[in-house]
Amino acid sequence: MSQQHNPSDGPDALGHPTAGESSEPIQSTAEVAALIGQVAHDLRSALNGVQSWAYVLDRSLDTPPTSAQRALSGIRTGMQQQLALIEHMEEAVALLADDSPPQWERVDLLAALQKATDEVRPVADARGVTLAAVLVDSPEGQPAAALLIDADPRRLDPLLRHLLVHCIRHARSADTVEAHLKPEVGRIRLRITESRAPTDARKDERIAVLSDFFRRRKAQGGVSAPRQGTALLLARRLVETHGAHIEAEGQGCSTDSGWVCIAVSFPLHAIAHGTP
Repeated sequence: MSQQHNPSDGPDALGHPTAGESSEPIQSTAEVAALIGQVAHDLRSALNGVQSWAYVLDRSLDTPPTSAQRALSGIRTGMQQQLALIEHMEEAVALLADDSPPQWERVDLLAALQKATDEVRPVADARGVTLAAVLVDSPEGQPAAALLIDADPRRLDPLLRHLLVHCIRHARSADTVEAHLKPEVGRIRLRITESRAPTDARKDERIAVLSDFFRRRKAQGGVSAPRQGTALLLARRLVETHGAHIEAEGQGCSTDSGWVCIAVSFPLHAIAHGTP
């Protein structure tokens, strides 16, 4: 919150801080959310205008030529993509700016992952990617309680969704993205296949790039680090707020040894000191 200044007869009457005062930057979550909300509203208003003109153009042509039909279809598709990006921007900023402590609940990780899989299935279908049913790698008769963890649903749900979206975008057409849950001592490990490498060298290279990103390592020798998508950036941040651990692996991802996978280890119980 900005500091309040009392009016005076000097220059400070204009709201400038005095010598012993400093203005605080706008950092509160509410202010950031309000700003992004207004920007999103302005962007949607502009898109609504484009949509209205596209409708007028479509109605003004009795039998539009094939090229015009393709152009109008492209405009509509582009508008839908832009609206989806606006929604993604709103959610991304809200998640990144939210530094409130987690609200822990006992959550069934298998049910949460199945829900996230259903939500992103249209994205996979549009890209020609198959989402396999979630597999649980555990001995027969494993009790259901073994898949319960302490989690903050506000963050866990988007974490799983964005992680799946990232892996779908990195898969090739006709690929199958697999997700495995494996109960381990004190934790549950989630593995999702992220990309298929044509050679072992390319596989090792991809694992190294992801590992540097997850560990927030800076590139050495002035080389720019490869940019990662916002979905993976959000997933990394949400993993950290859960006190979980994320890494890239090349073993145990799939029956196809060429896959690189992203693995997240969720503690069964919340870390006492809260978020990192």
